[in-house]
Amino acid sequence: MIRAPRLAVSRPMYAFRPESWRRAGGYGYEVDAVWFRRKNGRTLAAMGTYHPMVTPLADEPDGDDYASWIAAANDNRYGGSHDASWDGEALLCTDLSAVSPEVAAERTEFLAAMLAGFPDPPPGFDGWFTFPRGGAR
Repeated sequence: MIRAPRLAVSRPMYAFRPESWRRAGGYGYEVDAVWFRRKNGRTLAAMGTYHPMVTPLADEPDGDDYASWIAAANDNRYGGSHDASWDGEALLCTDLSAVSPEVAAERTEFLAAMLAGFPDPPPGFDGWFTFPRGGAR
């Protein structure tokens, strides 16, 4: 991945919260992520997690630090794992179980502030990152 000079919603771009960097189950790592996307002509703020994929596996970094894995990520087939998005009117959550009113309110408040701050990433997030054209699978 490379740091983009500015946000372009037409491309997959992510901002990450470095302090959320953690082991992801049995394989690899994950980090909290946010991104903007367009749907039916509207801009949406989205949040979830991102798993930096490096293929072939032999090219994975030796260390376990955030910066080396983000720099080495070259496979975006799966993109970010969506937890919630906000379009200014409705909150869409993709949790497999019901979301409590408190969690829904927290997500709405966070994503509404993010949408209001468009095109900047929210405070505490490092972004924007994308893949070079033709460089990601």
